[in-house]
Amino acid sequence: MSKQIKLETIEVLLGKNLYANAISLGFDVSVHSTGIALLRTTSNSLIVDLTHKITVPNNIIGNDALDLFIEQLDSFKEKISQKYKINTAIIEDCFLSFFKTKGKRVATNVTTLKALARYGILIYDRFKRLSEEIRYVMPTESRKVIGFSKSDKKVKNYKLKQEVVDYVNNLWDLELKMKDNDIADAIVLALCGLIYEEK
Repeated sequence: MSKQIKLETIEVLLGKNLYANAISLGFDVSVHSTGIALLRTTSNSLIVDLTHKITVPNNIIGNDALDLFIEQLDSFKEKISQKYKINTAIIEDCFLSFFKTKGKRVATNVTTLKALARYGILIYDRFKRLSEEIRYVMPTESRKVIGFSKSDKKVKNYKLKQEVVDYVNNLWDLELKMKDNDIADAIVLALCGLIYEEK
């Protein structure tokens, strides 16, 4: 996929300046479908240059799942390392969810959290030498940085994913489907990495 928009247009839409002549890589880490997006800017354009998915089927678990993830991650790294000089890599950070039962807080996603943490550190390890900067960003933070806001505070899960897909589609005139929500999130993360922030 290669789709571009004028840099000035996106800066006006976001109300923020982007680094020109830069490359950002976003990783939406998932147990079964990790979305990856590579965005680059020229002096006057922002380009969705490349999107990719790392897929681990539901029936593959444990170390077999890790091995399959590593194999695909290394293949992707080899492919892009020969073509791109990455300025920033943004990895979606993982978080622990809780619910209350009988007055106690109970964690809901411990197994998923462990898998996401493992995949996230593998990405960090593989790309830390290929990127000038690499960091973890929470999904809520990346959406906030690019100016995304959900339609209602109560929106979550499937509906939130659909709103992010719609937002990304509207920015670039893309045609991502709901099944591509991991790509949409990866684009958001990569875009977050291109936004100019004074240090």
